[in-house]
Amino acid sequence: MALFYVVIYLPTRYLIEADFDSFESLAVEWRVGLSFVACITLALLFTVLPNRLHKVGVPYVVERLNYHHGNLPVWNAVVQFFSAAIGLAGGLSIGKEGPAVHLGATLGGYLAEKAKLPQYGVETLLACGVAGAISAIFQTPLAGVLFAFEVIFLEYRQRYVLPVLLSSVIATLVSHFFIGPLDIFSVESISSVLLSIDLFFACSVLVIFIVLLSALFLHTQKKLWRLSGLSVWWRFLLVAVATSLVAIYIPEALGSGYLSLSRLLSGDLILYSLFVLILVKTLLTAFTIGLGIPGGMIGPTFIIGGLAGAQVALVFDSSIVNVALFALLGMAAMMAACFQAPLTALVAIIEMTHSPATIVPALFVIVFACLLVRVFFHQESVFVERLSFMGMSSTISPFQRYLRQHTVKPVAENVLILPMYVPIEQVKDLASSMVDYAVFKVGDEHRLVRRSAVLEALGMLDQGPQLWLVAEESRMKMDLSLALESSLVPVIDEPASLEAILGWFQKHGLPEVLVAVSASSLSLVSRHRLDQFLLKSDQ
Repeated sequence: MALFYVVIYLPTRYLIEADFDSFESLAVEWRVGLSFVACITLALLFTVLPNRLHKVGVPYVVERLNYHHGNLPVWNAVVQFFSAAIGLAGGLSIGKEGPAVHLGATLGGYLAEKAKLPQYGVETLLACGVAGAISAIFQTPLAGVLFAFEVIFLEYRQRYVLPVLLSSVIATLVSHFFIGPLDIFSVESISSVLLSIDLFFACSVLVIFIVLLSALFLHTQKKLWRLSGLSVWWRFLLVAVATSLVAIYIPEALGSGYLSLSRLLSGDLILYSLFVLILVKTLLTAFTIGLGIPGGMIGPTFIIGGLAGAQVALVFDSSIVNVALFALLGMAAMMAACFQAPLTALVAIIEMTHSPATIVPALFVIVFACLLVRVFFHQESVFVERLSFMGMSSTISPFQRYLRQHTVKPVAENVLILPMYVPIEQVKDLASSMVDYAVFKVGDEHRLVRRSAVLEALGMLDQGPQLWLVAEESRMKMDLSLALESSLVPVIDEPASLEAILGWFQKHGLPEVLVAVSASSLSLVSRHRLDQFLLKSDQ
């Protein structure tokens, strides 16, 4: 994330020679030129790259988690890194938080794959990567943890909490060390909030405004998703034209928009029409993301909500409504409504602004914004809606979740590994063993026998010499391939979860399989034992 910051902000600092987000300080020709160069570069990049590398962002992370066991290709993350940096440096109305989530999730999944962790370990490290990315970008460790659960997993998972918290805290410390403290908004800590009827009336107006904005934001994207069949050149050219028009007339809407809100809160920025800026920022961000520009929308929604809160505050008497307070409430409500992440939104504004006094009014606007968006517009999280449009589910069934949380150990049986020619003394020792099965190799094939069957074959010596007796190095040995019938059983690497082994049985239709737990250890997994375990767990 520190490297991501450097790649994004060093070029803009060099060009603008001021705050990294103040594109309005550039000449009109520069603003228009940057947007066109960014869009043309991205179109060229996506034309050259194969289609499989075009998928990036938070919806892609959820897709890979649910449908591909959290396996995130590294090259997609590389594309996300540079494409987001190009878009942000060009002043496009996108955020860095969505790309950061993709990068963090990929890192977690890559480490889990290299460590050959089971499925719950993969999901744990993926959650650690997501939480760490959000924490590093915002320097909000607790909000990072809640984001991973509310937005990516869509549920709270207690067994993941400790490692995810640790990852989030360390990411914040590393971010502080490399980047320094991020004072994103120059808002003085709000020590107290006077709760009154007038305040909650103003909050109700804010809720209605936020709900309408979030509905506009999502439904604009839904309309544009239908254009995904168009050439990337046409789509990105439309973004370039729209961004250029905004760059000419309302340059404050360019980029992520943090600087515009920060200046408004500090009283330095006087806008001719704050409402127009809010509307343009909402539509431009939805237009940019909806047409496929690989950027995030978390930061822009924060800014849209903050500007909306300031607009509502300016309508009311300053003795009743504090502009800074309502900017914070708008930020929380907009994030909660768009991503259906109420606790993440609440904790994020508290951690960024160190203002716990906002909790009561913040909860009021967050809860009602989420409820009204669901009831009147039937709107889920924008990421869930995107996956639904693509014909995918954002969640997995409880049965799949249960399978993913367990390894094959509960249904695996130990087996004895024997040579094909076993000394008679070793066969006799099998009588004291508690293991029911033994495996020996004939060429490259693994053969499975019951321990009791081996002992029964040994008992045939009482009736006289047997054909399976072999004299080797002055020792009598049993040729297991001749002594008894055996079954051919395939050997596979240890699956990551019960879901993987169940899928293997369904694909191959075999009753048993040997699992290579290590280089010298095998375990037997049978479909019958797996079914018994699942039925017992269901009861």
